[in-house]
Amino acid sequence: MGELRFHFRDARVWRYMVASIEKIIDEGVFVATPEGLSLRAMDTSRVVMVDLFYPSSAFDDYSVEEEKEFGVSFTVLSKVLRRARKNDELVLVVDDSKITVKLAGRGERTFRFPQIMLTYEKLPEPKIQFTVKAKMMGSTFKEVIKDIELMSESVTIRATESALYMTGKSDIASVEAELSLERGSLIDLIVDSPDQASYSIEYFSQMGNAAQAADSVTLQYSEDAPARVDFEYMGGGRLTFYVSPRID
Repeated sequence: MGELRFHFRDARVWRYMVASIEKIIDEGVFVATPEGLSLRAMDTSRVVMVDLFYPSSAFDDYSVEEEKEFGVSFTVLSKVLRRARKNDELVLVVDDSKITVKLAGRGERTFRFPQIMLTYEKLPEPKIQFTVKAKMMGSTFKEVIKDIELMSESVTIRATESALYMTGKSDIASVEAELSLERGSLIDLIVDSPDQASYSIEYFSQMGNAAQAADSVTLQYSEDAPARVDFEYMGGGRLTFYVSPRID
């Protein structure tokens, strides 16, 4: 297929994104086009869809002239990217059989591993009418999810015109986080209908690493519909998770 080369200035952004992806899918197919690098895949239970897009303009070097696909073990890639340090740059080179990852900082470390031969399943983007949209800092999202997972196996989300409430309950304890524009815990809130929905906290917990390097997180949901969680990154990158509702 010829060589593909991607050079990204902050390796830790990819470290944190891939750490969350790896918890949900073991392997997947990246699609490289002149417009950017993307990935769309479902977990084995068909509960969560991962949808990643990073525009070519965000890379310092992006050598893709026509659409190419390459399969990756996220278990292996995540292990490699965990070695990324502060100020490391990421160089990813893909040829016909292998993937080379270089982490370049005060020194340069090179990792090589084989491509995974996978059948590419082209999944459509879900078309969902959301009634609530809340935008917050990545750190806010991560801390709320940490609080809820202490007490509950699920998270229930409800909204009023002025606040978003995320709660968790068990037989012996409960926790509720109130997020609002007034308190500064939300960047934006749009409520078309004050709906309520519940989701497994496990999947939201698996997104925690992705929040680490995100500029912001946008949560959208409707009653009895999948939630959409968008992580926005430097240069216009976006990592999205669609999570099916919990049915008790």
